[in-house]
Amino acid sequence: MFRYFLRLSAAFILLLGGCAVFSAKPAPQPRELSVLTSPTPAPSPTPSPATTPREFTLVAGGDVLPGCWLDSYLESHGQDYPYTAIAPIFQSASIGLVNLECPLSRRGLRYRKKKFTFRAKPAAAAALYRAGINAVSLANNHMMDFGPMALFDTMDALDQAGVASAGAGANLSEARRPACIYLPGGGFIALLSYSLTYPSAFWATAKRPGTALARIPYLQEDVSSAAAWADLVVVCFHWSGELLTHPRAYQMQYGRTAIDAGAKLVIGTHPHILQGMEWYHNGLIVYSLGNLAFGGGRSRRAVHSALVKISFDKTGNLLAAWTLPLTVDNLATRFVPAPLSGPPAEVVFQMLRRRSQAWDTRFLLEDSGWARILPPLGGSSGK
Repeated sequence: MFRYFLRLSAAFILLLGGCAVFSAKPAPQPRELSVLTSPTPAPSPTPSPATTPREFTLVAGGDVLPGCWLDSYLESHGQDYPYTAIAPIFQSASIGLVNLECPLSRRGLRYRKKKFTFRAKPAAAAALYRAGINAVSLANNHMMDFGPMALFDTMDALDQAGVASAGAGANLSEARRPACIYLPGGGFIALLSYSLTYPSAFWATAKRPGTALARIPYLQEDVSSAAAWADLVVVCFHWSGELLTHPRAYQMQYGRTAIDAGAKLVIGTHPHILQGMEWYHNGLIVYSLGNLAFGGGRSRRAVHSALVKISFDKTGNLLAAWTLPLTVDNLATRFVPAPLSGPPAEVVFQMLRRRSQAWDTRFLLEDSGWARILPPLGGSSGK
């Protein structure tokens, strides 16, 4: 309702004055409040220490595109189809987070100045929620493929499904506002999302809907502002180049800036393949998680991916982190990402070790099939 009122107000100002100017500074309060459901009864508004969770977990995955090549499978098997093998993992966590790589809408005009444009049906939002994915980043290079109308449809579909979203909006101020996620039992999480990918026409301005462009001053202000009221700040970036195995220098600058400003976790997407992971000042930077349920093609170069699982205490301190290798070889899996084990899993772990070598990040395989992500022996990196 607030978003609808904002759009009507903006349109009214434009009609009256001809040029409305919106402040680029984000509002002090979050854009929305999302209450995540729990299998246990909802707590009282002021939970006692006995009912407040001692810790909670977040599971993050990479790019999700529930359309295009996936459409025929979804028509035959339903919207829940691509999450068959991974839904139990997300459902076991307090928060399931991915990058939503397309608008969820049947409306809008196709942006014709780029080679690939994507979209999926609004029903995909409820399927995400059923799969345990209850938070998404929207700041990417496909969210505006079908214009503002499709963006607003997407945000509305996510809201109705109970999926928190951040990184896009009716103007820059709204796009920069964090989604506020309330954990049953107490605690607030702020989710921020930024794009560092073209086309620039997709970036929101004071008067134009779109995605939040990452700039260092924005990042520092937004994260520190959110850290003042949230127990945990998570920042998502859509950055780097497709199929790049190692992060560029600016990725390290932005990721570390987010941690320095108060974030505890940074999740990167866009390369479609895995990049390394860095412990930095008691925070974790995951430079790229690759694809997840991605209906955009059948690339032979984007066949491995991973999930990360992070445990936090009730005040947002990062307790432990793990990663689980996945196969996302769409030719073999028919668009159903699945966990790997045995020698195929070790291939992915070795890849992560090589790509994380610059920060001396360690990966210790556990009996569960997950590998513990460990900082350098001397502590977090700061190279």
